Amino acid sequence: MLLRNLFAKNPFTPLREHMDKTLECASATEEIFDLLLKGDKDGVAECARRLSRLEHEADNIKHEIRSRLTTSVFLPVDRRDVLNILSHLDAVADQAEDIGVLLTLRWMELPDPLREPFKILRLRVQDVVHQSAEVIKSFDALLEGGFSNPDVARVLAQVDEVGRLEHEADKAQDQFGKELFRHEDEMKPAALFMWIKIANKVGDMANAAERMVNQLRIMLAP
Repeated sequence: MLLRNLFAKNPFTPLREHMDKTLECASATEEIFDLLLKGDKDGVAECARRLSRLEHEADNIKHEIRSRLTTSVFLPVDRRDVLNILSHLDAVADQAEDIGVLLTLRWMELPDPLREPFKILRLRVQDVVHQSAEVIKSFDALLEGGFSNPDVARVLAQVDEVGRLEHEADKAQDQFGKELFRHEDEMKPAALFMWIKIANKVGDMANAAERMVNQLRIMLAP
């Protein structure tokens, strides 16, 4: 075996592929919520099935990446770091699929006063996930081009931005929770419980994305 065959290519290139699929999962949650608020039951069911397919495709990429990270292959970074990042990415896709499942358990309606705070929560979470994808792309380029101080500083700034955006998502989730309980008398107990679970799943997508970029921060620490 040639020596060069013992060295893996940049492991963040396939991670970018997983990130792209994860973004599809996250974006599909926006579609399913739009369909729900329009009252499109068939559309919600179909989108939930598509979310499940997308998450399965993300799982396939995850399994392929893991199968290639054998101990006989030398990597430019610690394989445990790569696996931790992959695990957090997988969690984002899992939460997205869970949202689809929850929305098919019973028909959900959201009182008009709650729609705007819920929209803000959704947008804040999408901001976190998409900014996290930019961090993955930048880290991929960092490994390809060599770790220069200006490039590292730029990636760390992107990581900080994810943290800021995740804080905004947390505040949006708190605000939605307050509004939810403010209007609890207008909702059935089961609906109130379900919307709490749904909001938590939405927020968990942002939490997992932030944990992923924080793992990258650890890798960049001097």
